[in-house]
Amino acid sequence: MKQTVTTREDVTQSSYTIEALSRGLQVLSLFNRETPTLSLTQIIDASNINKTTAFRIVSTLETAGYLERDPQTKRYRPGLKVLQLGFTAISSLEFRQVARPYLQRLSQEVERTVSLSVLDGMDVVYIDRVRNREVIGVVLGLGSRIPAHCASLGKAMLAFLPSDELNQRLDGAYLQRYTPSTLTDSASLKADLARIRELGYSVNDEEWIKGLRSTAAPILDSNAIAVGGVNISVSAGEFSREEMEARFSPAVRATAQQISHALGHSPT
Repeated sequence: MKQTVTTREDVTQSSYTIEALSRGLQVLSLFNRETPTLSLTQIIDASNINKTTAFRIVSTLETAGYLERDPQTKRYRPGLKVLQLGFTAISSLEFRQVARPYLQRLSQEVERTVSLSVLDGMDVVYIDRVRNREVIGVVLGLGSRIPAHCASLGKAMLAFLPSDELNQRLDGAYLQRYTPSTLTDSASLKADLARIRELGYSVNDEEWIKGLRSTAAPILDSNAIAVGGVNISVSAGEFSREEMEARFSPAVRATAQQISHALGHSPT
Protein backbone atom coordinates (compact mmCIF):
# COMPACT_ATOMS: atom_id res chain seq x y z
CA MET A 1 0.00 0.00 0.00
CA LYS A 2 1.43 3.37 -1.04
CA GLN A 3 1.84 5.86 1.78
CA THR A 4 1.42 9.61 1.35
CA VAL A 5 4.16 11.59 3.03
CA THR A 6 3.19 15.06 4.23
CA THR A 7 6.14 17.39 4.57
CA ARG A 8 6.45 20.41 6.85
CA GLU A 9 6.36 22.60 3.73
CA ASP A 10 3.01 21.08 2.69
CA VAL A 11 1.55 21.76 6.13
CA THR A 12 2.87 25.32 6.14
CA GLN A 13 1.48 26.08 2.67
CA SER A 14 -1.98 24.65 3.45
CA SER A 15 -2.18 26.42 6.81
CA TYR A 16 -1.59 29.77 5.13
CA THR A 17 -4.04 29.20 2.27
CA ILE A 18 -7.36 31.08 2.38
CA GLU A 19 -9.76 29.01 0.32
CA ALA A 20 -12.29 31.78 -0.36
CA LEU A 21 -9.56 34.13 -1.58
CA SER A 22 -8.07 31.37 -3.72
CA ARG A 23 -11.44 30.71 -5.36
CA GLY A 24 -11.99 34.43 -5.95
CA LEU A 25 -8.66 34.70 -7.75
CA GLN A 26 -9.53 31.55 -9.68
CA VAL A 27 -12.70 33.24 -10.95
CA LEU A 28 -10.82 36.40 -11.96
CA SER A 29 -8.26 34.30 -13.84
CA LEU A 30 -11.04 32.96 -16.09
CA PHE A 31 -11.22 36.33 -17.88
CA ASN A 32 -8.76 36.73 -20.72
CA ARG A 33 -8.50 37.88 -24.33
CA GLU A 34 -10.52 34.89 -25.58
CA THR A 35 -13.19 35.22 -22.86
CA PRO A 36 -13.42 38.93 -21.87
CA THR A 37 -16.97 38.44 -20.56
CA LEU A 38 -18.63 35.45 -18.90
CA SER A 39 -22.08 34.51 -17.67
CA LEU A 40 -22.53 33.04 -14.19
CA THR A 41 -23.19 29.63 -15.76
CA GLN A 42 -19.93 29.80 -17.69
CA ILE A 43 -18.04 30.78 -14.54
CA ILE A 44 -19.53 27.79 -12.69
CA ASP A 45 -18.66 25.38 -15.50
CA ALA A 46 -15.11 26.68 -15.99
CA SER A 47 -14.22 26.89 -12.29
CA ASN A 48 -15.93 23.69 -11.13
CA ILE A 49 -17.31 25.61 -8.15
CA ASN A 50 -20.86 24.88 -7.01
CA LYS A 51 -23.56 27.38 -7.92
CA THR A 52 -24.14 28.81 -4.45
CA THR A 53 -20.45 29.39 -3.75
CA ALA A 54 -19.84 30.79 -7.24
CA PHE A 55 -22.72 33.25 -6.85
CA ARG A 56 -21.33 34.45 -3.51
CA ILE A 57 -17.84 34.87 -4.94
CA VAL A 58 -19.07 36.74 -8.01
CA SER A 59 -21.35 38.95 -5.91
CA THR A 60 -18.47 39.78 -3.56
CA LEU A 61 -16.14 40.62 -6.45
CA GLU A 62 -18.84 42.79 -8.03
CA THR A 63 -19.53 44.66 -4.78
CA ALA A 64 -15.81 45.26 -4.30
CA GLY A 65 -15.43 46.57 -7.86
CA TYR A 66 -13.35 43.71 -9.25
CA LEU A 67 -16.16 42.55 -11.55
CA GLU A 68 -18.81 44.49 -13.43
CA ARG A 69 -22.14 43.06 -14.56
CA ASP A 70 -23.76 44.22 -17.77
CA PRO A 71 -27.42 44.91 -16.85
CA GLN A 72 -28.59 43.94 -20.36
CA THR A 73 -26.59 40.80 -21.13
CA LYS A 74 -26.17 39.71 -17.46
CA ARG A 75 -22.54 38.91 -18.30
CA TYR A 76 -19.57 39.80 -16.11
CA ARG A 77 -16.30 41.48 -17.03
CA PRO A 78 -13.28 42.62 -14.97
CA GLY A 79 -13.89 45.92 -13.18
CA LEU A 80 -11.69 48.94 -12.67
CA LYS A 81 -10.29 47.63 -9.37
CA VAL A 82 -8.47 44.94 -11.35
CA LEU A 83 -6.84 47.75 -13.33
CA GLN A 84 -6.02 49.73 -10.20
CA LEU A 85 -4.20 46.75 -8.68
CA GLY A 86 -1.39 47.33 -11.10
CA PHE A 87 -0.87 51.05 -11.58
CA THR A 88 2.83 50.52 -10.91
CA ALA A 89 2.88 48.03 -13.79
CA ILE A 90 0.30 49.78 -15.93
CA SER A 91 2.54 49.69 -19.01
CA SER A 92 1.74 45.97 -19.28
CA LEU A 93 -1.97 46.54 -19.74
CA GLU A 94 -3.22 45.92 -23.25
CA PHE A 95 -5.59 48.88 -23.27
CA ARG A 96 -2.81 51.35 -22.59
CA GLN A 97 -0.44 49.59 -24.97
CA VAL A 98 -2.95 49.78 -27.81
CA ALA A 99 -3.76 53.44 -27.16
CA ARG A 100 -0.23 54.75 -26.59
CA PRO A 101 0.91 55.16 -30.23
CA TYR A 102 -2.29 57.05 -31.11
CA LEU A 103 -1.88 59.33 -28.09
CA GLN A 104 1.69 60.11 -29.09
CA ARG A 105 0.66 60.87 -32.66
CA LEU A 106 -2.12 63.19 -31.50
CA SER A 107 0.18 64.98 -29.05
CA GLN A 108 2.71 65.62 -31.80
CA GLU A 109 0.01 66.76 -34.20
CA VAL A 110 -1.61 69.33 -31.91
CA GLU A 111 1.42 70.08 -29.71
CA ARG A 112 -0.59 69.54 -26.53
CA THR A 113 -0.59 67.11 -23.63
CA VAL A 114 -2.98 64.21 -24.33
CA SER A 115 -4.60 62.15 -21.56
CA LEU A 116 -6.16 58.68 -21.44
CA SER A 117 -8.70 57.78 -18.77
CA VAL A 118 -11.30 55.27 -17.61
CA LEU A 119 -14.50 55.73 -15.63
CA ASP A 120 -14.99 54.49 -12.07
CA GLY A 121 -18.49 55.23 -10.82
CA MET A 122 -18.78 58.99 -11.16
CA ASP A 123 -15.01 59.56 -11.18
CA VAL A 124 -12.54 59.90 -14.03
CA VAL A 125 -9.29 57.99 -13.40
CA TYR A 126 -6.21 58.93 -15.41
CA ILE A 127 -4.23 55.93 -16.64
CA ASP A 128 -1.83 57.47 -19.17
CA ARG A 129 -0.58 60.83 -20.39
CA VAL A 130 1.66 61.97 -23.23
CA ARG A 131 3.10 65.26 -22.07
CA ASN A 132 3.69 68.20 -24.35
CA ARG A 133 2.49 71.67 -23.45
CA GLU A 134 1.05 71.71 -19.94
CA VAL A 135 -1.83 73.88 -18.77
CA ILE A 136 -0.48 76.04 -15.94
CA GLY A 137 -1.90 75.15 -12.54
CA VAL A 138 -3.20 71.69 -13.50
CA VAL A 139 -1.01 68.76 -12.43
CA LEU A 140 -2.56 65.30 -12.66
CA GLY A 141 -0.57 62.07 -12.44
CA LEU A 142 -1.48 58.47 -13.17
CA GLY A 143 -4.23 57.32 -10.85
CA SER A 144 -5.52 60.86 -10.25
CA ARG A 145 -9.29 61.18 -9.91
CA ILE A 146 -11.58 64.04 -10.89
CA PRO A 147 -15.41 64.29 -10.89
CA ALA A 148 -16.94 62.96 -14.11
CA HIS A 149 -19.92 65.32 -14.32
CA CYS A 150 -17.77 68.42 -14.85
CA ALA A 151 -14.92 66.94 -16.91
CA SER A 152 -14.81 66.49 -20.66
CA LEU A 153 -13.46 62.97 -20.22
CA GLY A 154 -16.19 62.06 -17.76
CA LYS A 155 -19.00 63.40 -19.89
CA ALA A 156 -17.62 61.73 -23.04
CA MET A 157 -17.66 58.34 -21.31
CA LEU A 158 -20.97 58.82 -19.52
CA ALA A 159 -22.65 59.75 -22.82
CA PHE A 160 -21.78 56.37 -24.32
CA LEU A 161 -22.95 54.11 -21.51
CA PRO A 162 -26.14 52.02 -21.76
CA SER A 163 -29.08 54.09 -20.50
CA ASP A 164 -29.74 51.74 -17.57
CA GLU A 165 -26.14 51.96 -16.43
CA LEU A 166 -26.09 55.74 -16.83
CA ASN A 167 -29.26 56.10 -14.76
CA GLN A 168 -27.82 53.81 -12.11
CA ARG A 169 -24.66 55.93 -11.85
CA LEU A 170 -26.60 59.18 -11.71
CA ASP A 171 -29.18 57.90 -9.24
CA GLY A 172 -28.38 59.61 -5.97
CA ALA A 173 -25.10 61.03 -7.26
CA TYR A 174 -24.08 64.35 -5.75
CA LEU A 175 -23.21 66.69 -8.63
CA GLN A 176 -21.08 69.19 -6.77
CA ARG A 177 -20.74 72.75 -8.05
CA TYR A 178 -17.12 73.75 -8.67
CA THR A 179 -17.64 76.87 -10.80
CA PRO A 180 -20.66 78.87 -11.98
CA SER A 181 -20.64 76.73 -15.15
CA THR A 182 -20.88 73.34 -13.42
CA LEU A 183 -23.97 71.27 -14.30
CA THR A 184 -25.45 70.29 -10.95
CA ASP A 185 -28.72 68.54 -11.85
CA SER A 186 -29.28 65.30 -13.72
CA ALA A 187 -31.66 66.79 -16.29
CA SER A 188 -29.13 69.38 -17.46
CA LEU A 189 -26.34 66.82 -17.49
CA LYS A 190 -28.42 64.32 -19.49
CA ALA A 191 -29.27 67.02 -22.04
CA ASP A 192 -25.55 67.73 -22.44
CA LEU A 193 -24.80 64.00 -22.77
CA ALA A 194 -27.40 63.71 -25.55
CA ARG A 195 -25.64 66.48 -27.46
CA ILE A 196 -22.30 64.74 -26.92
CA ARG A 197 -23.68 61.51 -28.41
CA GLU A 198 -24.66 63.44 -31.54
CA LEU A 199 -21.31 65.21 -31.90
CA GLY A 200 -19.06 62.34 -30.88
CA TYR A 201 -17.06 64.57 -28.54
CA SER A 202 -17.52 66.55 -25.33
CA VAL A 203 -16.50 69.97 -24.03
CA ASN A 204 -15.65 71.18 -20.56
CA ASP A 205 -16.12 74.95 -20.60
CA GLU A 206 -14.65 76.00 -17.25
CA GLU A 207 -17.00 73.60 -15.45
CA TRP A 208 -14.40 72.10 -13.10
CA ILE A 209 -11.70 74.77 -12.81
CA LYS A 210 -12.13 78.41 -13.74
CA GLY A 211 -9.81 79.20 -16.63
CA LEU A 212 -9.62 75.60 -17.90
CA ARG A 213 -11.28 74.22 -21.03
CA SER A 214 -10.97 70.76 -22.50
CA THR A 215 -12.40 68.51 -25.18
CA ALA A 216 -12.66 64.72 -25.12
CA ALA A 217 -13.98 61.76 -27.06
CA PRO A 218 -14.94 58.24 -25.94
CA ILE A 219 -13.10 55.03 -26.73
CA LEU A 220 -15.74 52.40 -27.55
CA ASP A 221 -15.69 48.62 -27.34
CA SER A 222 -17.26 46.18 -29.82
CA ASN A 223 -20.68 46.92 -28.32
CA ALA A 224 -20.27 50.71 -28.77
CA ILE A 225 -19.98 51.17 -25.00
CA ALA A 226 -17.39 53.58 -23.60
CA VAL A 227 -14.38 51.87 -22.03
CA GLY A 228 -12.13 54.93 -21.91
CA GLY A 229 -11.61 58.44 -23.14
CA VAL A 230 -9.02 60.76 -24.70
CA ASN A 231 -8.75 64.48 -24.08
CA ILE A 232 -6.80 67.70 -24.54
CA SER A 233 -6.92 70.65 -22.12
CA VAL A 234 -6.27 74.32 -22.90
CA SER A 235 -6.21 77.62 -21.07
CA ALA A 236 -9.43 79.62 -21.37
CA GLY A 237 -7.26 82.70 -21.85
CA GLU A 238 -5.62 81.13 -24.89
CA PHE A 239 -8.65 79.64 -26.66
CA SER A 240 -12.35 80.42 -26.62
CA ARG A 241 -14.73 77.46 -26.56
CA GLU A 242 -15.41 77.88 -30.28
CA GLU A 243 -11.71 78.07 -31.13
CA MET A 244 -10.93 74.98 -29.04
CA GLU A 245 -13.72 72.96 -30.66
CA ALA A 246 -12.67 73.97 -34.16
CA ARG A 247 -8.97 73.31 -33.62
CA PHE A 248 -8.85 70.28 -31.32
CA SER A 249 -12.20 68.43 -31.08
CA PRO A 250 -12.05 66.79 -34.56
CA ALA A 251 -8.51 65.49 -33.93
CA VAL A 252 -9.44 64.14 -30.49
CA ARG A 253 -12.54 62.43 -31.89
CA ALA A 254 -10.57 60.90 -34.78
CA THR A 255 -7.93 59.54 -32.38
CA ALA A 256 -10.55 58.01 -30.10
CA GLN A 257 -12.19 56.39 -33.12
CA GLN A 258 -8.85 54.92 -34.23
CA ILE A 259 -8.22 53.44 -30.77
CA SER A 260 -11.78 52.11 -30.68
CA HIS A 261 -11.25 50.40 -34.03
CA ALA A 262 -7.98 48.88 -32.77
CA LEU A 263 -9.90 47.47 -29.80
CA GLY A 264 -12.53 45.84 -32.02
CA HIS A 265 -15.21 48.52 -32.42
CA SER A 266 -16.74 48.69 -35.90
CA PRO A 267 -18.81 51.84 -36.50
CA THR A 268 -22.20 51.18 -38.10
